[in-house]
Amino acid sequence: MGNSLDSPILVVLLFILRCLVPLIILLGLSYLLRKLGLVSEPYKKPTQDNGNNHNHNGEGGLEHGKP
Repeated sequence: MGNSLDSPILVVLLFILRCLVPLIILLGLSYLLRKLGLVSEPYKKPTQDNGNNHNHNGEGGLEHGKP
C-alpha cells in the first residue's frame, strides 16, 4: 500500500492536478465573465485633494485628535 506514491514525478503530477488546474480554470472563468460584461470592475471612490494632507474620513494618524 505504501508503494503507490513512491515516485516523485507522480507526486508532482498529483499536485498539479489538485492545485494548479482548478486555479487556472477559476482564473480563466473570471476573465471570461469580465470580457462578457457579466462582472464589472469594483467602484473606486474618487479622492479629493485640496492641497492639504489631513485625513478627514475618521481614520487615525497623528492628526486624529486635533480639530
